[in-house]
Amino acid sequence: MINLFLSYRADDGVHVSARISKMLAEHFGRDRVFRDHDSLELGSRYPDELRGALARADVVIAIIGLNWLGARRGANSRCVDDPRDWVRTELRTAFELRRRVVPVLLDDVPVPAHDELPPDIAEVSRVTYWRVRHRTLDADVHALIRLLDPSAVEDPPSDAGHRAGTQINYGMGGVLYANQGVQHIHGVPGRGER
Repeated sequence: MINLFLSYRADDGVHVSARISKMLAEHFGRDRVFRDHDSLELGSRYPDELRGALARADVVIAIIGLNWLGARRGANSRCVDDPRDWVRTELRTAFELRRRVVPVLLDDVPVPAHDELPPDIAEVSRVTYWRVRHRTLDADVHALIRLLDPSAVEDPPSDAGHRAGTQINYGMGGVLYANQGVQHIHGVPGRGER
């Protein structure tokens, strides 16, 4: 089984991240799904625990909602532009550790453009992603679980993950999105170049 780390903004889809975390934990086990509010004990040293969880993670799931990119501290700068921003730190660390990063876009949120992101996390714009919609959340997360764990038995309903755009269709009805031209899909069973 794989270890998962959920990265999200507390003021951007926190309820959705809690639901996704719960569903992933039901399948993989709570000890294999790290989400700070679910996984940290009272009195834990936050920076140390996050770095340790990232080091153990096989996959980092970056939950990106409507305010993920534009969230601000005060009136001046975006949070993501601050090198000390925790979301940016989590993703930068994931890329430095060569972990697989899977952006999970909520509803109709677009993939952040390469030039909208700081250079140390700009790769987020170039990796395959998954989309979770409010109206099909359970089916979309079940399809994500199936992609992360091909041995998962339950097939989601046929509309799971379905979206328009550059896509790769899967037998379980889900759609994996590729952002940039032809690329190799890492970690997806039975798929290579597209």
